This record gives sequence, structure tokens and C-alpha cells, in this order.
Amino acid sequence: MRNAVELALFAALVAFLVWVPMPFGSASDASQPALILPPLAICCAAALLRATGKHPLTMTRPGRIWTIGGVLFVLVIALQLLPLPPALLALISPQSAAIWSRATHVAALAGVDAGANHPITIDPQHTALHLYRVLAYFATFLSAMILARDTARRLALAAVLACVGAFEALYAVHEAALGRYAIWGWKNTLIFGRASGTFVNPNHFAHYAAIVLPMALYVSAYAWHTAAPAGATFGRRFVKLVERRFFPFAFGALTAIGCMTAVLVSESRGALLALIGGFAIVGALASDKEHAALRGILIAVGISAAVVAALFVFGRPGTMTRFQTSQASQVEARRDSIVGGLRIWEMFPIFGSGAGTYPDVVLITRASAGETLANHAHDDYAEILGTTGALGFVVSFVPLLGGFAALMRNAFGPHGEPMSWRRRAFKAAALTSIAIAMIHALVDFNFFIPANPITLAAIAGAAVAARES
Repeated sequence: MRNAVELALFAALVAFLVWVPMPFGSASDASQPALILPPLAICCAAALLRATGKHPLTMTRPGRIWTIGGVLFVLVIALQLLPLPPALLALISPQSAAIWSRATHVAALAGVDAGANHPITIDPQHTALHLYRVLAYFATFLSAMILARDTARRLALAAVLACVGAFEALYAVHEAALGRYAIWGWKNTLIFGRASGTFVNPNHFAHYAAIVLPMALYVSAYAWHTAAPAGATFGRRFVKLVERRFFPFAFGALTAIGCMTAVLVSESRGALLALIGGFAIVGALASDKEHAALRGILIAVGISAAVVAALFVFGRPGTMTRFQTSQASQVEARRDSIVGGLRIWEMFPIFGSGAGTYPDVVLITRASAGETLANHAHDDYAEILGTTGALGFVVSFVPLLGGFAALMRNAFGPHGEPMSWRRRAFKAAALTSIAIAMIHALVDFNFFIPANPITLAAIAGAAVAARES
């Protein structure tokens, strides 16, 4: 009975992951309840089920690092929402105190009592929403860590995510072929002429496809490895693959091609470079020191050559031009948005202006001379630094890197834990997805498009799945 309940919870988690990209990447206001409530419910049920079991779970080291980082980051955002006396607020965040003082004065002139105590964040409503979102990401990570504890479930998770990536590619190509670029009937007039799947922004769509592509390759690698016993020759393994594992291998290969197609038709330069860099970095880190640099370069060159060939053979008119050139206005706008994040940090150095307040505060930084102001910095690290301060940046970025390094040592280090090839292969795929996300975060704001971080959280949680003690 316990196994059946746990399997049902895992199925609910997978169904939720299928859902989150569909309503515009879960970035719309209407999709927030369906984004936040399901992972919290699944996590609570899974934790309660394991707490009442006979065999408690033991966290892996990277799992502990990421869990601690998640808890601390949630606490930092919760602290931003805590009403503080004026004297204390002026001490720890003088800029927030000055803004609230002016707001209180304006409210008093209008005959409204704004109260005496105010939080660090200058926009409690937006910060509260981001707190709930971060809780949903953290709950998804914990749910995957608790529930995806065996090879069959990790394989199922990878296969389902690969299917969603392939669906996104098919949907995007279909809309592009018809020339209507619609999302569930909604006409995308914000960014027209580029495929975006069920996302509004093609770059965020490409990011999703890029981080699930390693999952598709894992399915093919699993089929190849299990086709024949260890030590079998290439020819014998190939024959056995055709006889016994052809369909799983073909499924993984085709969905991987679909994900790559999604990146190409989106014309996202950042996602493509992140994808190449992610594979190259993980390939290099998984190698011995003598061959690490060479292997990383060869992987990057190999993927780049395949991409160039695909662009020449299948590229649409204008696609090659976009990958070859970049408009100066776009570069300047992205640069200004990043400068805005850094200037927000200068104004709110320790505790930040409040999670989710970037569009509110960037207006007063005067980082952009143009008429259009970005809703996010095109650099997740700059925005997190500005809106959660040095404290939030440290408790999020340091554990992110620490957990990544610990997982890499765990999977490929000389003193890593004994594990099957299948477990090691999934960890390699997960590390690649995480590396892609970390690289793309340097030039875009995908951590603020809920479908992307929540999918990555599930992948990371499955990679560090807890063990029964």
C-alpha cells in the first residue's frame, strides 16, 4: 500500500512537470495557483509518507548542500517581508527606510494610515509571490529527491521530460510553418517571427528545450548500455540494440533531435551557446586532468559543427543571419538591464530591494536612456544580487556551485560513492542540464520563468535522490 501511494505521488509529480510549460511557461498570473499548490501538496505528502516508514532516508552530500541553500534562500525572502520598526529598518536598509518614509508621508497627505512598521522589500505583494514561487521550486526539488529513488523512476522522469521537449518542438514548428506564431490561440505580438512553443519568449522556450535535451540523450544511452552485457564488442552491442532496445534508443534519439530543433527554430543564440558550453564543461570535468581541456574543446567543436550543418541544411530564411549578427540596440538594452541590477545592489547592498521588485526599482537607477525598460535583468545573477542583496546572492549562488561540485565529484571523482553505470549516467545528464542553465543565466532571466527552474529543480532532485538507510 505504501509503495502504491508513493508511486501515485511520483505520477502526480511527473504530471505536474508536464503541465508547467503549457500555460505560457507558467509565467501568467492565472497560472500561479496551479504552479504553487501542487508541488507543496506533493512534497508534504511524500515527506509524511517517508516519515512514517520503517526505513528513513539518508541525503547525499550534494542533496544536503542544495537543501541547506534552499532553506536559507527562502528565509532571506521571508525576512524581506517582515515588518520592522523604523529605526531598525533604517539601520539595516537605509534606502528601503527612505522609500517607505516618503510613501508614508504621501499616504498621510491623502488621509491614509500606512502604519509605522514596514518591511525591507519595497513591494511586499511581488515579494510574497516570489516567496511562494521559490517554495514551489524547493518543494519540487525535495519531492524528486524523495520519490525518484530508483532507476525505473529516473528513466520515466527523463522520458516524460523528453516527450514534453519534443512536443514543444512540434508545436513551435507547426505554428512557424503556418506563420501565425500563436500559443493556444493567443497571437504572440510581443516577439513575432520566431518560434516560441508554449512560451511567450523564444529564448525561454529554447532554454526549456536545452535543459531537457540531456534527459533525452540519457534515454538513448540507457538503451545502448543495457542492450548487451558489459564488455560486449561494438558490433555485438549494435546487433543486440536493434534486437532488444531499438525503440527506446530511437525514442531518445528522436526526442533529442526534437529538442535541438526547438533551440534552432527559436533562433536563440544564448540557449545555443549555453547548450554547447554545458556539454563541453561537463565532458571536460568528467575526464582526467590530462585530457580534460582537449575533450571539452572537441565536444564544443563537434556540437558546433553539427549545428552549423543543420542550419545550412534545414535553416529557415533569416535564421543564419540572426545567428551571425546581433543588433546593437539589443546588446545595449541587455547591457543596460544588467547595469540596472548592479545599481539596485549598490542602493540595497545587504538585504536587497525585495525579490521580484526589479521592475519597480530599475526606474530610479536610470541605467537605461531608452524609452523601454526591462522587466528583468538579462542576467539572473545580477537580478538576484540586486533584489535579494549580498545575503541572498551568497546563500543561493554558493550552495548552487557547491552542490554542483559535490555532485560532479560524487559521479566522476576518484573517491565518489560506488554506483551503477545507470545512476552515474543520469547524474552526468543532470549535471549537463544544470550547467546549461547556469551558463544561460549569464545572458537571460530564465530563473524567473517558472517552468524552467521548476523543471531543473526536478532534474536536480532526481540526481541527488536520497537513499534508504
